[in-house]
Amino acid sequence: MGIGVTADKLGERYLAEQSQNQTSVRLKGASFAELAAARTAERTAGKAAGQANTPGLITAAEQNRSETNLFMGETYEERLSKITDKNAANAFRIAYAKKMAGSTDYISAISKAYSTGIIGAASFGDAFSQYKIITHVGNADISSANWQRNDFPFWKYFQPDTSADALNDWRPVGANPPQTRSDLQRNYSSIGAGKIAVIIPESLQQKMDADPDYARQIVAKLQAWKEDYDLWDNTVAASYGYDVAAHQAGKSYVFNLDENGDIRNCTVTGSGRITGPSKEELEQIEAEQARKRRLRVKYIQIMEESAEKRRMQEQEALLYFQSQRLKQDLFR
Repeated sequence: MGIGVTADKLGERYLAEQSQNQTSVRLKGASFAELAAARTAERTAGKAAGQANTPGLITAAEQNRSETNLFMGETYEERLSKITDKNAANAFRIAYAKKMAGSTDYISAISKAYSTGIIGAASFGDAFSQYKIITHVGNADISSANWQRNDFPFWKYFQPDTSADALNDWRPVGANPPQTRSDLQRNYSSIGAGKIAVIIPESLQQKMDADPDYARQIVAKLQAWKEDYDLWDNTVAASYGYDVAAHQAGKSYVFNLDENGDIRNCTVTGSGRITGPSKEELEQIEAEQARKRRLRVKYIQIMEESAEKRRMQEQEALLYFQSQRLKQDLFR
């Protein structure tokens, strides 16, 4: 299975890891409160999964169970072996522990909510009601090597008039370009958020149309894969200090299914900005601070002037009182 990539300005370690695993997203920023809450939830989930010392580590019992509890369509060991970055690997351990423990923490709840639709959904539209669903029925015969290229034009699948086989003849030219190339960034940005494009082989679509129960199984399989992916991806995002809710809301997905409804290729994109004030916001903050400083100076001047005025009034009153006393003494 190949998983395509797009990226924005992220930490270099995260970009490197995602590039190695052909799984990358442009992330949004996170509040420190949310990050702290997520990490607290991770520690709680770790204890619930029988983790004695390090949050997210899987016990031998959990590893044995992993053979029958797939994560993104693979066993725990298969998926973990493909992750080389320590931060992303630890995030995967944490995400898997949460899944095994049935965690209902902040990150798990958000990841689940965006893969939950109408109960017993037999269509992708009902299964992912938060998204705009675009389906392409046909033979999309694309190698994982081509799909994983940064310049593979997967963004065309978000256009309703693109056929499933439209990119079958696409061939790369030259070395794999960086994701930061301006024309690629424009294409990534053109996708927008909250969309899912699904490429379905004709044989699979026919079986789904003929058997609603089978259709529900295929739909549920994709829901489970997406929830697992989001749980891991959102855990990584939280570890880098991004706003998980905003990060999740900003994603769009392309799923290329095989005849059994398993994912052959996938690309996940997103957009947003890193946590922290923008240049404009910094300028507004500085302007506001300058305004308050001016007000403070003016207030101090007013207070000083008022104090001086009161002192003069008190002095005049004292002189008047003294003069009146002097007059009284003279006329006695």
